Amino acid sequence: MKKLLLSSALAASVLFTGASFAETKISGSLETTINTLSTKTAGTPDNSGATNIGHEAVLKIATSKDLTNGLKMSAGFALDSSDTFASDQFVTLASGNTSFSIGTDVSGVADNVSHEDFTPHVAQDFHSVSTGSAMTGVTTAHGSAGIYVAHKTDMLTFEGVYSPTQAADNDTGASTNTEGSGSGYDLAVKGNLGVEGLTIGYGLSKITADTASAATKAEGKTYGVKYAMNGFTVGYGTNENTATTGVKLTTTSYGVSYQVNDQLSVAFNIGEADTSNIALDEKLRSFEVGYDFGGMGITAGYYQLENDGGAAGADNEVLEIRTVTKF
Repeated sequence: MKKLLLSSALAASVLFTGASFAETKISGSLETTINTLSTKTAGTPDNSGATNIGHEAVLKIATSKDLTNGLKMSAGFALDSSDTFASDQFVTLASGNTSFSIGTDVSGVADNVSHEDFTPHVAQDFHSVSTGSAMTGVTTAHGSAGIYVAHKTDMLTFEGVYSPTQAADNDTGASTNTEGSGSGYDLAVKGNLGVEGLTIGYGLSKITADTASAATKAEGKTYGVKYAMNGFTVGYGTNENTATTGVKLTTTSYGVSYQVNDQLSVAFNIGEADTSNIALDEKLRSFEVGYDFGGMGITAGYYQLENDGGAAGADNEVLEIRTVTKF
């Protein structure tokens, strides 16, 4: 008992002493969306769905400090209205251009080079809007608690994450042991190769479901390229996700955007979702406008989906207005 009390007192002393000298910052954002979904199926009357209003609020708390051993420490977490518990917890130690982190969703890793990161959307991307499409981001392990490593150079950034237990997430308490949920990893590289305006990236991931019934795995691969010059941005990205059932989903998107001035931007993008066990591909198009009011951004997007679920004549349309305020 004396050893326990002594160690607890020492730990508390170290923690509170360090915290008193650490710089702490609070930031956040509030997002509001208004959207309407209309559906059309061959042989049936068109259906104009209800108009929905949604909100998402995020509050982030972060701290940083130069440690006595020469490393730089940073730590933090977020309070997200869409989560029951605090999200995106992290502790990072950095030396020069290399960092080591433990946490949940510290970085997107493979998700940082998913197709939507290269397609020049100025409003919501295809898989963030509720069109009903199979269009998704790349399969990734970064949403679970994991160990992250990153190294930055002048031309490229290399990242990796290993998640020993995919079931461990924002609500997994300290000293908790979760068995039988498998593991996963992501690897990614992204940068400009020294060319101004250029962004390229490549990522891969693998998630193994280590259960008593079967040892299955899901895999993802993603790559893309984007180039910006004189207000124009063109981009192309593609993902290949293989599910535990062996079904492969290939999603591709590409488009162009133009920054009219410091406040106004417009974009046109095209997407396609090809599921290996479905004959017809889903096809998507979007027309987007974004305006920066300085302190608040507002976007409007019109999205069209053809062959919803691979069914001929099943088409959806979404109109969405979105505001984002950051503080």
